[in-house]
Amino acid sequence: MSSWLLVASLWAASANLSLLDEGSNCVAYKAQRTTFFFPGEVVGKNCDISAQVLPEVGGLYHIEVNIPIRSFSSGKADRDEDFAKALHAEEKPEMTYRTKAMTPEQWRALFEKANFDLEGELQIGEKSFPLKLATKYIQGGESDAVDGMANVKFTDFNVTPPKVIGGLVANTKPDVELHFHLLGSRILGADSIRLEKK
Repeated sequence: MSSWLLVASLWAASANLSLLDEGSNCVAYKAQRTTFFFPGEVVGKNCDISAQVLPEVGGLYHIEVNIPIRSFSSGKADRDEDFAKALHAEEKPEMTYRTKAMTPEQWRALFEKANFDLEGELQIGEKSFPLKLATKYIQGGESDAVDGMANVKFTDFNVTPPKVIGGLVANTKPDVELHFHLLGSRILGADSIRLEKK
């Protein structure tokens, strides 16, 4: 299935793209793994993130999300440590997602769409990798939000899937889902691109 058909099917399947709760301000990953021939699903959630809108030269703005790697929780501390090692937490303790820079008018036009692709780069360690997120803008009572996900492979980010998960030898499948749900009220400087609609 082509990437755009996959995105379309995900949008059609659910009003919200991510597996995160409506009121959360978090990111998460979902991966498949097999331990001693028994399949399983691993979900790691991280709500210790911070996000802000930052200006650039020429009246452009980008959104930057900082993600402490060791704050991912999958329910098993050993597994979370293995995951942190795979993401080079010793080298750089945070991952950073930085969107493409746009004018406030371009941001507002994007948020007017029901579904859109949010383009940017994810920095892991000292390297940055392109990452496009299938995104939905959600108008809420107290806070608007952006919600979405991406289907990627560990190899897209030069990451080797951990072979030992929680002390057990495991075969982690190369595909992984990245999920996010960001509240506009928790994005510092959101007013500069009017993320919160008046």
